[in-house]
Amino acid sequence: MTARGLARAAVWAMAALATPAVAQPTPTTIAALPPERVGDRGAITPFVSYEAEDGRTDGEVIGPSRALGEIAAEASGRRAVRLAPGQSLSLVLAEAADGLTLRYAMPDAPDCHDGDGAVTLSIDGAPVASAALTPCFSWLYGAYPFTNDASAGGGHKAFAHVRLRLPRSADAGARLTIAPSGGQAWTVLDVIDAERVSSPRSPPPDALSVLDHGADPGGERSSLAAFQAALDAGASSGRPVWAPPGRYRVDGHLLVDEVTLEGAGVWHTELFGDGVGLRGHDAEDGGSHNVRLGHFAILGKVMDRDDRAPLNGVGGALSDSVISDLWIQHTKVGVWVDGPMAHLRLINLRILDQMADGVNFHGGVTGSSVENSFVRGAADDGLAMWSHPTPNRDNALIRNTVIAPTLANGVAIYGGEDVRLSGNLSADSLTRGGGLHLGARFDATPFGGDITVEDTLLVRAGSIDPAWKFGVGALWLYALDQPIDDAAIRVEGLEIIDPTGPALLTLGERIEGVTIEGVALEEAPNLLDARGPGAMRLATGLGAVTLYDPEFVVTPP
Repeated sequence: MTARGLARAAVWAMAALATPAVAQPTPTTIAALPPERVGDRGAITPFVSYEAEDGRTDGEVIGPSRALGEIAAEASGRRAVRLAPGQSLSLVLAEAADGLTLRYAMPDAPDCHDGDGAVTLSIDGAPVASAALTPCFSWLYGAYPFTNDASAGGGHKAFAHVRLRLPRSADAGARLTIAPSGGQAWTVLDVIDAERVSSPRSPPPDALSVLDHGADPGGERSSLAAFQAALDAGASSGRPVWAPPGRYRVDGHLLVDEVTLEGAGVWHTELFGDGVGLRGHDAEDGGSHNVRLGHFAILGKVMDRDDRAPLNGVGGALSDSVISDLWIQHTKVGVWVDGPMAHLRLINLRILDQMADGVNFHGGVTGSSVENSFVRGAADDGLAMWSHPTPNRDNALIRNTVIAPTLANGVAIYGGEDVRLSGNLSADSLTRGGGLHLGARFDATPFGGDITVEDTLLVRAGSIDPAWKFGVGALWLYALDQPIDDAAIRVEGLEIIDPTGPALLTLGERIEGVTIEGVALEEAPNLLDARGPGAMRLATGLGAVTLYDPEFVVTPP
C-alpha cells in the first residue's frame, strides 16, 4: 500500500477502542464526479456508493431536478431511478460485498409500518435476499417544522435508507439486481452503499457484559434497565462495558458518565427502539466526563420533528470523551451536545435519515471536533456549530462528507470563535441553505478569532430560497441580524462545482475581514451575489473589492 493509502487506512482505525479486522476504507465518491476530482476531501468510509442512474434498468431515470417537491431534487446527484412493479435495476459490483444499504423512496401511507413495500435482491440472476421498505421515516408536509399530515401539502423528504446482510458475499464483478416485490405502486432507488462487513469484534479486556445484567440480544424484551445497570457497574468499577452481537430493544435514553460502552461492530450490535439514545448529564449538573462509545448502531423510530422531545442519538454534555464508529439512524439529531463542555471527539460516524441536524455543537462547546464522518439525508444542517447562548471556541470539522440535506446547509457555523474547517465535502443541498454557511443569526454570539476554511469541495450546493425568491450561495455569509466584523475569516482552496444559485453570497448589514483565495469554479456562471455592505478580498481575478448595494433590503425569514 502507498503512503497515501496507509494514511487513509489509519484515519478510519485511529479511534478504535480495540483492534478488529476492518473493511478496506474507501474515499468518498460523488455522483457524476470522477474520484480524482474529489481527491482527499470528504470522509473515508468502509463502503462504495453506486448511483442508481449509473446502473442498467428498464425503469425510468428521473431528474435532474432542483425543484423543491420533486423526488429527484432530493437524490444524490439530483437523479434517481423509478421502478414500477415488474421493473428492475442492476449494477456490477466493483468490489466484493455482503452488506448493502439502499436509499429509496416509495408512496406514503396514512398508517405506515415496516413492510408497506419490499424489494428482492438477486446476484447474477439468483434471488438471495429481500428487504422490507416503509415510508414511516419519510414524507414531511406543510411549513417548518413540518408534520406527517399529508393534507398540509408540500410533501418532501421522500428518501430513507434500509440496510441488509446478504447470506453470502457477492464477488467483485457480480451483477446485483434490485426489483420491487411488495406491491407498492412505485419505488425510487437513489444510491446503494455496498461493503464487506467486518467480523464481529472481540470484547475489550476485563469487560462487563450487558448479558450478565439481563439484556436480551434477541430484542423481544426491553434491555433498557439491563444496559443502564451494566453502565452503572462499569462506571463504579472502572471496567468497560461490552454489548455482544445482538439486536437490543432500548426504549429510552441511557445515561453515561465515566464509562466505556463498546459493541461488536455497527452491523453486529444494534440498539433500537422508541427514544433510543445515550446522553451525558446536563452541563448545569456538571456534565459527564471520560465517556467512550464505539462500534454499535443506534436505530431510532423518529417519524416527525418535535424540537422539545429528547430524541437524539447521542446528547447531553460529554467532556473529555470519544464517540467513534457509530451508525446513527432515524433519530431526531444524530449527535446534539450542549455546553459548557470541552474536548469531545466524534470520529468515523455514519449518520442517516435524521429529522433535524446530523451533528450540532451547541452553546459553549470548546476544543472539540467531528472527523471523518458521513451524513446523508439530514432534515436540517448536516454538521452545525451554534454558539448560543455562550460561544463555542476552538472547534474543528475535518474531512467529513454531507450529502443531500433536505433543509438548510451541508455545514453551518453560527457564530463562535476560532473555528477550523478542513477537507470537508458537501453536495446536493435542497432548500433554505447551501453547502457551507457562516451565519450571524439565531441569537448566536458574534464571530471572533480566526475562522479558517480550507480545502473544501461544494458540489451542486446552494438553493433557490422559496421565501426570498433568490439564490442562496454554495458558500454564503449572513449578517442581517448582526454584523460579521470582528473575526479574521480566511477561505483557501475552495472548489465549487455546479451551484444552484451563486457560488458566493453575502447578505446583511456589514461583513468585513473576509479573505477568499484559490477559488476554483466549474459550471458556475454567477460567481458573486453581494446583497449588503462589506469588504472582502477575492483572489479570483477580481482583486480587492468593496461590496455594497444601498438599495437592497431583505427581511429575515
